Amino acid sequence: MSHKMLKILGALLALVLIASACGGDDDDDGGAQPAPSEQTAAPAPDEPDAPADTGDGDEPAPAEEETTAPAPDEPEAPADTGDGDEPAPEEPVEIGFDEPRGDMFIEFHRTFDRTHPFQPLDVFCTATPDPDSPPQATDRGITEDSITIVHLRTKLEELEGIGFAIPVGDVINQFDTFTKVINEQCNGIWGRKIDLQLVEVSALGGGGEDIDTLRNQACIEATEDKNAVIVVNTSGFQGTAILCIAEHDTLFLTTQGNPRNFHEQANGLLYSLSPVAEDSVVNMTKAIIATGALEGKTIAVVWPDTPGQPETVQAGIIDVLEDAGYEIAVAEQIGCGGATQCTLGNDITVEQMIEEGVDVLFPALNVLSLPQFINEMVSQGFAPGDVQFYNSDFNSQAGDLVSGKVAQFGGDAAAELYNGTIIIDDAPTGNFRVSDPVLSFNAPLNIMCNETYANNNDIGAANIRDVYGSYDSAYGMTNTVCSEMRMVARALYDAGPNPTREDIFNAFRNMGSVDIQHQLPATFGPDKFGAPDVVTELVFNFPCPNDPDIPTCIEQTAPYRRIGE
Repeated sequence: MSHKMLKILGALLALVLIASACGGDDDDDGGAQPAPSEQTAAPAPDEPDAPADTGDGDEPAPAEEETTAPAPDEPEAPADTGDGDEPAPEEPVEIGFDEPRGDMFIEFHRTFDRTHPFQPLDVFCTATPDPDSPPQATDRGITEDSITIVHLRTKLEELEGIGFAIPVGDVINQFDTFTKVINEQCNGIWGRKIDLQLVEVSALGGGGEDIDTLRNQACIEATEDKNAVIVVNTSGFQGTAILCIAEHDTLFLTTQGNPRNFHEQANGLLYSLSPVAEDSVVNMTKAIIATGALEGKTIAVVWPDTPGQPETVQAGIIDVLEDAGYEIAVAEQIGCGGATQCTLGNDITVEQMIEEGVDVLFPALNVLSLPQFINEMVSQGFAPGDVQFYNSDFNSQAGDLVSGKVAQFGGDAAAELYNGTIIIDDAPTGNFRVSDPVLSFNAPLNIMCNETYANNNDIGAANIRDVYGSYDSAYGMTNTVCSEMRMVARALYDAGPNPTREDIFNAFRNMGSVDIQHQLPATFGPDKFGAPDVVTELVFNFPCPNDPDIPTCIEQTAPYRRIGE
């Protein structure tokens, strides 16, 4: 499937990460891209620079094709033109591969320093230098020989019991493998190894406790018991427990979009490979408004009562529609009862939609809830063509794996009703199915990540099919885990030989351009918490036109554009 798959379970499942796996399966307008010299923090005084990529792979190392950025304190000398006048114009930085997606992508790729030990494209990482003096314990979770990172995993296998299997591969093994490569093949980071710890939390809740309570318990285990410096997640984690992590002075890197007010309360300790949640739905809403497709339509918006999500829908869909002059005929919150499955009020809401003559619906529901809401619509008489649906990756609905549950658990009638749904998102879900060489491009990062995983264990080898670009959810999840661990390692390296927690956080906040699945233009900054800087248009198909082996699929239908354009 495609990348998007990664970013799922409603309240918890923005598993779409899987979405990530699915097709790319996530804030501001992105702003100007940083210059290459801004991408890597300067090495600490007296420490040697990281060695350039030696190019052990089949292709020449990117470092041999690019101009090494000058040290921060040594301005680059202008080229001697021989006439004493203006310096000769600089040659553009070579990106090391053929990029068919246009100048926007090429210029973005030029912002990277591919000689950085955690930014090459032909290998996962290159050997880091030893420090000049023995490392010292500096802070909680930072000892003289290790730095603690916690993999916080939602137990997606629990979903199999209710028919919602999420085949993303062995995510524990994926994180362990990339950590092992950093520690054993790349000499660790400034003399320390990454101490990767695992904390798991239920996907469904139970035992008399609601899901948010269980997630907060997982937060305490990760931050207080294990002293995590950074917590990473690719399986979905939502609710107030996200703030619990930040309140414990720990950075949380996840794949799902989170509400803007969560980012504000987290004080620069919450980052995502997806757009900020409001931005994700704002991007969708404004894009649909711009087409004129809502003129004369009767609009409904539904959403779950999952903590943080009502505010996101209000700001990202309802306010944007009303500010543009559109009246919303039905706006209803669906109750979850403290669980992940939200169905309370489905029948009454659908009755209201029929009474009002609704023909446009924005269903901001999660993977467990959307199929049941559409089933209710079918039961009360809605037929294919009666309603145009619009969606985003909010609650992971831009991924094949999550959106496909509409057919799996709603049946053909539900899938026929949902057919033709227009989705606005950053990940090119289903791009591997199309024949267009631009839309179907499989980026070097995707290939390198899966080759690294395959070369370092037998499980990884099983993820790769005969032709790169025809990949499944495990392939996409591997790309996402690979991206997250490279970001973590890059921040640890850029923070210097003896960093405090705050040094590491500041290095992460100032990374600038980052590699995410599909090598989409993406940046992090002190005030930019969702990585993607571009969006595209997708459509949900039933049946799938280019893959008879699956009942439904999402496919990219338009080129990328910058967010806000």
